[in-house]
Amino acid sequence: MSVALVKRQDDQTLEALRKAIEICGGFDGLKPGTKVILKPNMVMRSLFRNQAPIGMVTPAETMEGLVIMLREHGCHDITIADGGVIHPELNLNTVTAYEAAGYNELSQRLHVPLVDLNDGPFVTVDLDGLPVKIARLVMEAEFLIDIPVLKTHNQTKISLGIKNLKGVIAYESKKNCHRHDLMKSIALLGKAIKVDLTIIDGTYGLQKGPTSDDYHKMDVFVAGKDILEVDIVGSWLLGYDPAEVEHLSIYAELAGRSLSLANVEVVGEKIDDLAKPLEWYGTWARDLMALYNIKGITIEPPDPTCCSGCGFGIATAVIKFFMKNPGKDFGNIAIVMGRQKMTDPGMRKVIALGKCACETNSSHPNLVKVPGCPAALKVMSERLQAVADEIV
Repeated sequence: MSVALVKRQDDQTLEALRKAIEICGGFDGLKPGTKVILKPNMVMRSLFRNQAPIGMVTPAETMEGLVIMLREHGCHDITIADGGVIHPELNLNTVTAYEAAGYNELSQRLHVPLVDLNDGPFVTVDLDGLPVKIARLVMEAEFLIDIPVLKTHNQTKISLGIKNLKGVIAYESKKNCHRHDLMKSIALLGKAIKVDLTIIDGTYGLQKGPTSDDYHKMDVFVAGKDILEVDIVGSWLLGYDPAEVEHLSIYAELAGRSLSLANVEVVGEKIDDLAKPLEWYGTWARDLMALYNIKGITIEPPDPTCCSGCGFGIATAVIKFFMKNPGKDFGNIAIVMGRQKMTDPGMRKVIALGKCACETNSSHPNLVKVPGCPAALKVMSERLQAVADEIV
């Protein structure tokens, strides 16, 4: 199979999509009248209500181009479906993500339904001993098109076609993947779901994703019928050898496949001409501490054990905490999340945010527990400030 790499010229999205799909044979075997499911990357709206989710989500313009092409091909039963991050206190869910990305207007104008896959129904699939609930709509799709964006990810290095499939599983299953083995779960999920066509929207490349505002105009599309080959090309575009991306390595091993670019037929542009190396590891907490001249706090970005719902709530609480305590020196305290473990008994306080962090650090002598799955924003803010008032 070939992978198309196309440069978008003068914001001509439809033309670039058409070229990419044609040269990779993306619609080969797609019969008129087939029911098509479009799975975008609809992770969430921006945490800042007045900020568009540029580079974070699949652009509505790209989805419109696909709908136009599918209808030209004779496919009129088209559904857009995804399951975004859920956090009630922050009003994060698939519905608000669709709205922020302009999908509601698109849906009404083109008469294409939007489905929230978090609502189910689901089919339970065993992923190496971990029961995972996958949306029945996706598992029974006649033709599934996966449309991620070109972005890095602070837990998985990159988030492309295979990683984008995590959006089709139930909320509790998402949490369990983080608790179990995120990288292997992503790889196994990629093996369990049949994707007929993968198209990476590289209008922008997102640095320090999955939800930052550090986006870079790239104007590329990658398309192909083999999801691994598409991810290999996307990985190189972001500056990463796919052999160094854990979930891709596991997927390739499970499938008996190579990650060598030499085995991928790239048609169209050259990767070296369009690649833009972008950083994946976020340092937002350290950057904010430096900005507000805060000292004496150990905090690391969420590792793979911290799920999205918990992580975004924690980020919100910590940012507010830093803003309220500029210039303070906390001596030697730690803030942990997910399964991060603080073993230093000399820490004055270890503030465990969320159920997983509380369980992992239960034996620490100076533990401050903030339970919850996810922990409530109000409670996190109160406990953080109580520590500040006690120490400073």
